[in-house]
Amino acid sequence: MKKSKLIVSKIVTAAIIGAMVFCLPAKASVAYAENDDKAKTEAAADAEKSETEKTEEKTEEEKTEEKTDEENAEPLDEQLSDYDRAIKEAADARHALQKDPNHVHHFRWIAKMNESESAEGTINYMCDECDKVWYFRPYPAYYCFQGDIARQIEVAPKDFTVKVKTSLFISFNKQVMEALEKRPDVSLSVSFLRKQYVGDRLSFTIPAGEDTMSLLDENGYAGFIFLGNKYGMTLEVKHELDEEEAEAEETQAEAGTSETKEETDSENTDKQ
Repeated sequence: MKKSKLIVSKIVTAAIIGAMVFCLPAKASVAYAENDDKAKTEAAADAEKSETEKTEEKTEEEKTEEKTDEENAEPLDEQLSDYDRAIKEAADARHALQKDPNHVHHFRWIAKMNESESAEGTINYMCDECDKVWYFRPYPAYYCFQGDIARQIEVAPKDFTVKVKTSLFISFNKQVMEALEKRPDVSLSVSFLRKQYVGDRLSFTIPAGEDTMSLLDENGYAGFIFLGNKYGMTLEVKHELDEEEAEAEETQAEAGTSETKEETDSENTDKQ
């Protein structure tokens, strides 16, 4: 009996020891796993914090650079030419009237060009004193060009030179000449292409105080070549002819020579 109890006791003891041996590595593994997870979490947090600090530092650097650029950049008004600044100041003064409660609008139709000369612009029912537009509709490009230039002359600062640059149009109509007549203090400088879209770029200036209405032909137009010949033409850019243009000009010149020769022969025959 004693022997049986001793055997049972040994078996129980061995089972307890085995259980302890089995459980200890598991607990240690769990502990190690928890430590690893904690270490990884802390490392990730440190990396995220480091990245955040770098981003904040970069953002601060960018802000500093932007601030420096803004400080170094010239104000918009200082970047404008004297001509553009004068135009802007005059326009700002007109627009300020829109906020004046005592201002009374005087609406009439005024044409405005499109950014593209070849595209139709608009004719605006607008106040000629503050530029407030009540209504507008499409309008042909050529008449928008004329109306736009006339408007520039009308609202130009005192003793001003309005500058016009075109690559399409080669004449003014009565509207522009009338505007110049009403503003004898304003001169008009024009830069244009001899043959619409192509040809030499030429320029001339109509001085202030000219009798501009007398410049119109019987149809109410004044061509740029005519005006340039009258007031002094300046060659700005020489147009280099390509082969097709050169051949066309040569053919035209030969045709003109033949016609002149035929006319001369005809005159000589008539005299005989």
